Amino acid sequence: MSEYLSKEEIKQWRSSLEKITLEEFAARLGKEIEHKKPTNDIVDIVLKGQPVVSREDWPQMRTERIDAIAERAYEREREIAPSPFSIHKNNKPKKAEPKKDSAEINIVFKKALTDREQKVFDYFAQNSNKIVYAKDLAELLDLPRDYVYKYIKNLRAKIEGDSLKNADKGGFVLSV
Repeated sequence: MSEYLSKEEIKQWRSSLEKITLEEFAARLGKEIEHKKPTNDIVDIVLKGQPVVSREDWPQMRTERIDAIAERAYEREREIAPSPFSIHKNNKPKKAEPKKDSAEINIVFKKALTDREQKVFDYFAQNSNKIVYAKDLAELLDLPRDYVYKYIKNLRAKIEGDSLKNADKGGFVLSV
């Protein structure tokens, strides 16, 4: 028989209805409570029970109200991708790159373009009134040819009017 209380005996003490301390319960059984156990925790072994204190000085953070941060984020979001409701208020035409004869192409978009759609549109603008094939766009975007048709479809939906058409012998033409 061991000289210390076992886990089962401690469970008995907890479940008993008697109002006695654990020390009194151990004394009734003629046992002791094991107070100090050896540790296997590497932190306790290395630090020998001493608290860890950081000696680094942390820079004082600049405090800013959350509503100011939210307002900046909202403004930035409107710059990047205006909502469909706000685009009609600022119905500014996007201008493509100038053609070789220095004329400008004015096309109005219903919605903002994604980065890839912008690349596709820029390519169409450089080759306006010329046939552009899906294989050329696939090469430009470094995507399989089947994926390019999605961007052409999206451009057609976002361009005001009917200026992006199918060519007679295959391909697409941006007419201005």
